[in-house]
Amino acid sequence: MSGIFLGRLFLVHTRKTDNTMKDFQPLSFGQHKTLGYAEKYGAEYGHQVGAVMILPNEFAKAQREYPILFRKDSETGRFLPVVLLGFEEHENLFLNENATWDARYIPLAVRQGPFLIGLQQQEAEQRLAIYADLNDSRIQQNVEPALFNTDGSASSTLNEIRDTLSVRHKGSELLEPMIEAFLKCNILERVMIEIDLSHGTTIKFDAGYTVHIENLIALENDAVVALHKSGFLSLAYNVADSVNNIQRLIDIKNARMK
Repeated sequence: MSGIFLGRLFLVHTRKTDNTMKDFQPLSFGQHKTLGYAEKYGAEYGHQVGAVMILPNEFAKAQREYPILFRKDSETGRFLPVVLLGFEEHENLFLNENATWDARYIPLAVRQGPFLIGLQQQEAEQRLAIYADLNDSRIQQNVEPALFNTDGSASSTLNEIRDTLSVRHKGSELLEPMIEAFLKCNILERVMIEIDLSHGTTIKFDAGYTVHIENLIALENDAVVALHKSGFLSLAYNVADSVNNIQRLIDIKNARMK
């Protein structure tokens, strides 16, 4: 599989791959009517990570569960929002041994699983289609829940996947304008975390960036109005308020180390 970003869509071209690679194919009833998808979480699916990217339209729900931070892409220097899952690169404190994610809200990047929304060439035009990585072990033949109903229509599972991908697509359109607005207002600040755990270990952690609440409150009226009209003012407060969730991560880590 190879692909390029086309605007906010992922244009996918498929080719034969071996079993060690991803094999994204556009889903159709004719070719994939017997496929089912078992939603699972675990290290084998790439979930044992310390942070995962989220999008602006997730902030309101994510801030109830996770610290929301910004990280700089090492190659582009762009700021990207993430939720903090642990204090190490491969530590996800929300991931349980029984393949469940212990939180009321699961980030869209995780919930989308082995699926992408992309453009498929159909005769003389390109149409949106859902692509699935058929080498992912969560997608199997003749398992429930199925991706298609017997009449060829999309199952409730596939419709939920489509909704998740659609919400991600819409959220991606807000990302760059939000970052630009935050940088223009100079409300991002670096976060260094130092934590004394219950068993005597101290963690010093460069967490990334958060919203500087004092700078946010001190903004001139015109800047506040501009942020409000764009819908980004509430998102800035979501980020600032979410820092309180770091204590939850500390509590989980302390409990697991007993």
